[in-house]
Amino acid sequence: MSTLLKDIPKLPNQDDFLLYLQNNAYSKQTIHTYARDLCILAVYLYTNDIPFEKMAKDDISNYKGYLLEGRHLDALDIVRKEFLTKEGKDLEKYREDFLEDIYRKVYGSLGILERPQNSRSRTDGGLDEKSINRMLSAFRSYLKYQIGMDRDIPFPPDAVSLIRTKKRVKKVASIQELISLIESPMEFEKSEKVALRNRTMLEMLFASGMRISELIGLDLEKVSTDGKMYILGKGGKERAVFLTSRSMDWLNKYLKVRLEHAFTDREKEDSPGEVDRLFADLKGGDDSRRYIRLIEEYRRNRFLERFNSQAVFIPFHGQSTRKKECRLSTNYFQERIADYRRRLGIQIPTSAHSLRHGFATYMAENGANAAVLQVLLGHESLDTTTRYVHASEKFARESVSKFHPLK
Repeated sequence: MSTLLKDIPKLPNQDDFLLYLQNNAYSKQTIHTYARDLCILAVYLYTNDIPFEKMAKDDISNYKGYLLEGRHLDALDIVRKEFLTKEGKDLEKYREDFLEDIYRKVYGSLGILERPQNSRSRTDGGLDEKSINRMLSAFRSYLKYQIGMDRDIPFPPDAVSLIRTKKRVKKVASIQELISLIESPMEFEKSEKVALRNRTMLEMLFASGMRISELIGLDLEKVSTDGKMYILGKGGKERAVFLTSRSMDWLNKYLKVRLEHAFTDREKEDSPGEVDRLFADLKGGDDSRRYIRLIEEYRRNRFLERFNSQAVFIPFHGQSTRKKECRLSTNYFQERIADYRRRLGIQIPTSAHSLRHGFATYMAENGANAAVLQVLLGHESLDTTTRYVHASEKFARESVSKFHPLK
């Protein structure tokens, strides 16, 4: 690891903790989240000259206020300026080393004003209660790890109490609004293949109830003509999801374009035979499942393994298209959904997760069993799933109309 990345503010044995997560099959995105949350705490300690070993419970209370007021962004600017001057803006260059990659992503993007990775990178206020509690939970996990390794800690994990959160009613856009959102890429995107890709992604999210991370992480080998796919969800748990006939039709259309981008320009020059074979397969009839069947055939004869990327959804423009195993980013797709929503004038906040929420809500309203929804959504607890069943505003309205004594 470079000198710069050894010097940046981190908690004691933080690197070991992240490697522990990696060795226990946590996803890279999850590890990045832990690293980000712990680094923000480390920056707080660093800029306030508080040694970790001498942390007091009052420091945690002050840290909560620090986050609520958004002062962590100013502290990040101070730290970034101090450490960036040592080696230039090398933080933006990712390297092969696992921890270098993690820390460069954390300190290379976290809270940056220029080119924010999402619309919440800079806000007038601080973090919300849910975000702060996530960060405090990360610190608790780190403290438990330290205990497990027989290392000294300033106080037990239970001493890190979470803050009270405001209970908000979970809202979901109407079915008509969700349909408009799903169909909107065909109207708003200038590039036909980008429109087709984004429309297919939205169709699949609403059809299956997948999380956006699960959709982005989907590989071609998972595609099948029966619409059943085994995906890896939170905590490395595998489950089956099922596509509707409508979403399968859009996936089939998109796969024709995806197969045309199976190889980079250089690979096309180096392996013309493979490219000729692929494009010969793409010719012919265009029935409802032709390109999905091609993917299945390529999986059986291992031709998929020769593709530049195994991802179903890939970028079509920019530097990343030339990289091995290129894959569309979550932030890009969330930003596109936010743009579609604004253009459509949908008032209820709507994101990729809203399509998952909508899938559960409208399935429940149409009579889907809560236990079945639990399996489809990959929820560990049935209590999580029943929120969708019991919180239906349609059921609430019907109950008032039917049972209220003063109609």
